[in-house]
Amino acid sequence: MTTGDPADLPDAAYGVVTCRLVYRWMDDKAAFVDRVRRLLAPGGMFWVVTEVAGRRATADTALLKLGITRGDEELLTVGWSTVRTTDLDVLRCYALRP
Repeated sequence: MTTGDPADLPDAAYGVVTCRLVYRWMDDKAAFVDRVRRLLAPGGMFWVVTEVAGRRATADTALLKLGITRGDEELLTVGWSTVRTTDLDVLRCYALRP
């Protein structure tokens, strides 16, 4: 999605798109989420697993900043008809449907 030309991918063609531990590294998160939404077939799901900032048990402030912020989470979850989440320690899983 960040290399090559994602415009070559057909719209509304994928039942599931997964994003495991990379959402926090996306430079333009809003554009990424918009593109995924267009790629999903009707009834499809966007499955995201990402670390949430501030959840690590550490005093290292650099490590505490790893993960997504509330603003990043809002960009990820806004505009979906269904948003379900499950927390797994420092990670959060999102099941998003258009």
